[in-house]
Amino acid sequence: MTKDTDNYNQNLLHSRLKQMEQELHVLKSKNKLVEGQLAAYRREFYLARNIIEQLSNMKNGGIVVAKAIPAYALRRRNFKKIYSKSYKLKDARNSLKKYKQYLYDLGFESRALKDLYRLYMYESNVYLKKAAAWELAMWYSNKQTVDGAKEALPYLEVASQNETNLDILRQIAIQKAEAHRMLGHQDKGLRILKQVLINSNNNIHTDVLLAIANLCSNENDRLFWINEVMKVYDLDPITLSGIGEKSLYHRLHSYHTPIQENKLPKVTIIIPAYNSELGIQVTLHSLVNQSWENLEIIVVNDCSTDNTVEEVKKWMKIDERISLLSTAANSGPYVARNIALREATGEFVTINDADDWAHPQKIEKQVRHLLSDESVIANSSKHIRVTEDLLIHRRGQEGKYIFSNMSSIMFRRTKVMKKVGYWDPVRFAGDSEYKKRLIRVFGEEKIVDLNTGPLGLSLQSEGSLTGGSVYGYSGFMKGARKEYAEAHQYAHAHMNTYYLPYNIEERFFPVPSPMKPNRSKDAKHMVDIAFVADFRILDTFICNQLEQFKEQGYKVGLIQMGKYDLGLKKLIHTNYREMIDGIHVEMLVYGEKVYSDLTIVYNPLVFQERQSYVPEISTKVTRVIVNEVPNNKDSNYNLRKCAQQIQRYTKCKTKWMPLNQKVREQLSEKQATVLRYIQLSHENWKLENNCKCPNISDWVL
Repeated sequence: MTKDTDNYNQNLLHSRLKQMEQELHVLKSKNKLVEGQLAAYRREFYLARNIIEQLSNMKNGGIVVAKAIPAYALRRRNFKKIYSKSYKLKDARNSLKKYKQYLYDLGFESRALKDLYRLYMYESNVYLKKAAAWELAMWYSNKQTVDGAKEALPYLEVASQNETNLDILRQIAIQKAEAHRMLGHQDKGLRILKQVLINSNNNIHTDVLLAIANLCSNENDRLFWINEVMKVYDLDPITLSGIGEKSLYHRLHSYHTPIQENKLPKVTIIIPAYNSELGIQVTLHSLVNQSWENLEIIVVNDCSTDNTVEEVKKWMKIDERISLLSTAANSGPYVARNIALREATGEFVTINDADDWAHPQKIEKQVRHLLSDESVIANSSKHIRVTEDLLIHRRGQEGKYIFSNMSSIMFRRTKVMKKVGYWDPVRFAGDSEYKKRLIRVFGEEKIVDLNTGPLGLSLQSEGSLTGGSVYGYSGFMKGARKEYAEAHQYAHAHMNTYYLPYNIEERFFPVPSPMKPNRSKDAKHMVDIAFVADFRILDTFICNQLEQFKEQGYKVGLIQMGKYDLGLKKLIHTNYREMIDGIHVEMLVYGEKVYSDLTIVYNPLVFQERQSYVPEISTKVTRVIVNEVPNNKDSNYNLRKCAQQIQRYTKCKTKWMPLNQKVREQLSEKQATVLRYIQLSHENWKLENNCKCPNISDWVL
């Protein structure tokens, strides 16, 4: 064997040994991984076995949990849900969402509060009891009254018992402090919030600072705490100009040195204004003092009857960046916006309402974000709502004061105008529809809600603190806003294009009458037939009946009144949604007064519980179609109570008609006593061997 061959064999052997060492290392690593997984499974198995043993003597609740153990063992569920208090409370709160929907959105106030109170009083699950206490506390707190504050405090105490989650404790503390302020006990509120600051470990939350500001009677102290919030977000402080008869809000002032940069992109600021002679002064003063100076400020007067135009013209003499346009007739803010958008020349476009104060860095913050990322199409900033005395208003939020400002949206004009176009010309609530079209076209990640801190202070008038406006927003959707949200959600899912032109010859989807730009406040809303039913439930009889009315040329208005059934879906069924065209069939909403020749109630059960958010009706004739008959012992369906509620609502003589002969017989058998208190027609609605209704031309004039 030669020397070269010997060296070659040694090198080969060395290489092979090294390779074997690496393979052995990999095998050991895999073995350790398998051993680790085996140990983990073993631990979870023993844990599951222990839990099953502990639950072996428990009844219903334990059985449910025990059945779920395999899911935990197989990692389809998290074991924290068994032991974690925060998980349990979160689950309890989630389970109450259905009650919240019926309480707020659907207006079943009496019944939903009764059910929440029952859970609070008699529920053995401590987490569900605390969750119910929290919901009751929020309901009474949001009333913003002395009586509401008194009612809320005991529930807040229960909600805070044995609570360790700092976020929840902070929200509860803010609600307590607000209640004590309402009762005139500011010192108690301050002590509560001081303890929150002590427990925060220098991680001070801005909502706590704003809650402290609300407890300050001195305007300088209140301003100090608001400015502490500004400091957190690296925003310039706010000051007050002069001393006089004007409110604190109308004295708001702040100054920021203009940006010393060349060729700043132009930003168009659109201000729709209606009877805003006081608010427009605050708005324009804040906008002409923006750090971003390349501005085009377009005010659109929506046929104001006060001195709004005169005030704007004064400012036009002071600052040439301001211009004034007008609507042809009072049409609402979105028609006004569209007029300005058509004339806009800025690279970016944003909105500022006529009674909103803008922080001097507001435009700059939003523009710089868009300039820093070319892929972003639009953004929005945050704001707080304040009274004229600079008291911060929660607007139904749970211990929160800073939230997204929908009307602050800033977008790239050219791209958006090409693919999305103009705002829906409704009288209110159009911001959400526009934003959702932007998201549909460009993607959710391209529309950014910035965490800016309060770049806007929006005026909350004293009269609207309790959500007094029937068309207003009180932290939840109701009436026209709820119907509009459902309508555009359905329409967007079926649209071929999301571009909306300046002049709409035909709407993409119908909207409630109060939202139409050309509506007259004094005009009567008249329909031939008002049809009352729970339109969340698909019923072929209702569909056939509506089609028949349409064929006969009747104008039908639908009134949504629901069953109190927590298992039902939230939205109007799509079959009915397709039938609503705004011409032959329309949805009538809370806040309207409707006049009808005939009102039909399908299923009296929808009147079992009182509902707050229904339109007022004035009708000549009422017919109640009975399609299901309760048993004598059915406490959830009291026919006599329903009859009383129907009479109270329609205020006219009512005749009841069984759907068919079978229902008539059931009425005689199960509700013979009640029949003495209602006027039962000799006719059934469905005549034998005939699916059509009786001749209603005798009822509709």
